[in-house]
Amino acid sequence: MQVSDDRPESSQRPSTNTADAADSTRAAPSLGWAVHLCGAVIVASAALPVTTDGRSFAALLLAEFERGLLEGFMMLAGFGSPFLFGLAITVVALPQLRSLAIELVRTPIGLMHGQLLLVAFVVWRNGEAVGGAGLFGFAVIGAIAYARSGTRAPGGHALGLAGIVRWGAIMVAGVAAWCRLQRLADVHLGLAVDVILGAALLLVVLSSRTAKPAVAPPA
Repeated sequence: MQVSDDRPESSQRPSTNTADAADSTRAAPSLGWAVHLCGAVIVASAALPVTTDGRSFAALLLAEFERGLLEGFMMLAGFGSPFLFGLAITVVALPQLRSLAIELVRTPIGLMHGQLLLVAFVVWRNGEAVGGAGLFGFAVIGAIAYARSGTRAPGGHALGLAGIVRWGAIMVAGVAAWCRLQRLADVHLGLAVDVILGAALLLVVLSSRTAKPAVAPPA
């Protein structure tokens, strides 16, 4: 009798786990290989020249870590947030991380907004860069909209993973475009800016095609 009683319980466990895994997968559908590839391109651009003297972000980050762990992590969380955004888009291709996809992608976007507000304010106050006021306005409006929206899109719909990716891609593309605008002031940044701009614009297009807001459940 004990053997017959144990068998139904053990046979039910795999089906429960399978159902949970299926629910997690449905909660965050795949973005498509092209979206993940764009994220990987953004990450890889960290090794490309980004400063006017030809240094890459990876080299700058390594120099900060040589100064200390705190300096390195602050650099990574601040100026490195676009690369963390790309990394998040890349790793959520793994089925094991599908259930955490939305939070993994949202976290670096929040870091981007905070860093952009700080940098844009300093740039605007100095008044030397081209379009400093526009960058600051972009930072303020974006941060307010991001803070108010949460995971909701206009119309009360739930903002899915593709919509969050699109939001982050718009932020990255906007900043990269502003960096490229500095050519008017004879400030020539490295190839990484162009690569990031291209990948971010492509992300906007690709995520717009796959973003389908779902109706929010009643409170």
